Parts: sequence; C-alpha cells; structure tokens
Amino acid sequence: MNLKSLLNQLNHHQNDLAISILLPTHRTFPDNKQDAITLKNLVKEAEDRLNNQLDKREVEGIIDAINKKIETLDHNYNLDSLGIFASRHSVTVMRFPFTAEARVIIDDTFAVRDLVREINDAVHYHVLVISRTSARLIEAFNDRPIHEFDSQTVLRTGSFPMESPFLFAAKGLDRAQIPNEASNLKEFFNRADKSLQEIQNNPENDRLPVIVVGDARNVAFFKEVCDQPTDIVGAITSVPDLKVPAERIILEVQAILVEYRLNRAKTALQHLAQARNAHQLLTDFSTIFRAVTEGNAARLFVRQGYIQPGIIDFDQKIVTVHDDATALDVTDDVVDTFIELVMQQGGEICFLSAEQLGEEKPLSLQTRY
Repeated sequence: MNLKSLLNQLNHHQNDLAISILLPTHRTFPDNKQDAITLKNLVKEAEDRLNNQLDKREVEGIIDAINKKIETLDHNYNLDSLGIFASRHSVTVMRFPFTAEARVIIDDTFAVRDLVREINDAVHYHVLVISRTSARLIEAFNDRPIHEFDSQTVLRTGSFPMESPFLFAAKGLDRAQIPNEASNLKEFFNRADKSLQEIQNNPENDRLPVIVVGDARNVAFFKEVCDQPTDIVGAITSVPDLKVPAERIILEVQAILVEYRLNRAKTALQHLAQARNAHQLLTDFSTIFRAVTEGNAARLFVRQGYIQPGIIDFDQKIVTVHDDATALDVTDDVVDTFIELVMQQGGEICFLSAEQLGEEKPLSLQTRY
C-alpha cells in the first residue's frame, strides 16, 4: 500500500473538476454494514450538488462511473476511513488506516491535504513474527494493523504465513537433540527474509522499517542471515504467544515506535542544523516558495499542527501571510501548499513537535544546493 504515491498522483490533478468523498468506516462486522449506506448517501449528496453546477447528462456519466467502482467494494476489508476521488475521466478508491470526517468536496483539486499530513506524520512499517515453526508478516500504520500477508500475495520464495520445511526433524526431540537445528533455523529465516525483501523491493511499495518479533535466539539468528539489517528498527522478544491476532502483536510493538519516532526527530533536527551551518536553511515564506517552485527543496520542516493562511502570488512568487483564512484570495493554509509541492518533487517532509523545535521557526526549508 503506497498511500504517499497515490496521494501525490491525486495532487497533480489541478484546474479541473475534482470530487472528493470521504467517510469513516468500520473494520468489523456488523458495524461495517452501515458503511455502504453512508457511502450511498454521500454519493447522492455529490450528485445533487453536481446537478446544480453541470449538465445533467455529464453528471449521470460521472455518478455512473462512481457507482460502478464502489459496487465492487467489499466492506469486510474496510479500514478506518474511505476516500472516493472522481474526475470527469477516472475514479480512484482508497482505504485509510486513520479516521476521516464524512464530507463531500467539489473543487478543482482533490481534498487530500489533511490526508497528506496524516500519512507523512505517521509511522508505516512491517512486523515480522518468527518462531521455530512459522513466520508471519503484518503491515501496520501507527497503532493499527493494515494487512496481514497471506497466500493471495504470491512470492517466489514462499508466501506468508510461512511454515518451516524442517518441522519433521523436531518431532519428539528436544532442541539440543535435533540434528543441524541451528542451521535449519537460519535457513528457514533466510527464506522468510527473501520473501520479505521481495515485498520491500517492489517498486509499487515504499520500503518500510521492520520490527522483528520472536524469542531472543530466533531474532538473533534472523538478524544474522537477513539481507538488509538496516531496515530493522527494533525487536520485541517478550511476546509469549506469537499466534495471537495481528491487533495484539501491533500493541506489543508500540514501545519500539516511540523510540523510532524520537530517532526520526533527532535525525531531522540534525539535518536542520546541518542546513543552517551550510547556509541552506530558508524560513521566509516567499523565499521558500521560490526555492520550491525552482526544484530546490530537499526537506521541509513543519511544526506539528502548524497552519498559516496567506495569499500566494504564483506569478511574482510572493507569499503574504494573513490572519483571516476567509478573506478574499486567501489560501486557508499555505503550509499545505508547500507540503504538496515538496512532495511532488520527491522532497522529504519532517514533522516535529513544538518541544522538539524549541526556538526554531515553525516552518523552514532545507535546500538542495
């Protein structure tokens, strides 16, 4: 699931009809039965509003395309919210592992700004659960599982969940009595790692940090044989039952996420200091805007929750901050505009708390040169 890439594609849609339908959803039955009803009502709201703006025949074509797309939705696979993004030519459906407010937005760009912030500030990661007998792989987002890999994801070395091919050797024997027990374990973990790397190296996916869960011996063996040990950001060796549902596993790794976030913030602050020392740190809004539009944006440092209304003059490359987001020609949040532009160029977005930033400005840009 490459949410950043999909949202970035939606960000490129500008100056044409853009219909965004967002709604909170439910992961479990029977609560998810109401999701289809809520979605149907929101589509009807979109249709009514479009009929006030466009030719009826054109509206019928757009709504028909939306309905055909959502007819194939299986709400048993819902996460925490759903987004329908429709133009005159296409419909994109996205599930999100965080809650979004139910609303319909009809504009000339898609309503993805809040979603972009949520995704960039989150930790998206894999949890590999290993034992002597099996290996599981879970994709997660903050404190919520997204997906546990199964046989539907076909992998060359073997799909998850994976069983050790050496189980026959263990029947009726203690660990010390099993011939080549350590070698067999390492070979099994190497195969599990090969399947993990196939997922990590898929160009359609982001390469994600990995947390390994298992007993201390197995985790050590896995680290010894894995191809990309730098992907591993932590390990949990205290989970007594490795067969519990994914939700329980994800709860167990939250302490690792706290440490990971702190390390990520520490690295961002180091980049910020390096940029200042190299005279590559910009804090003036207009100067930032010019650098971004010229392709000279490496990292954007943003204080969490920071919003700044302003007027953007795209011709003169001037940004004037404003206190009233509802005033004429005022963009409700120029910070989000900067975030979108930097993402489109492949730059990095670093969200930092007010405490972490200290005396630093709430918005600054590290240039590439």
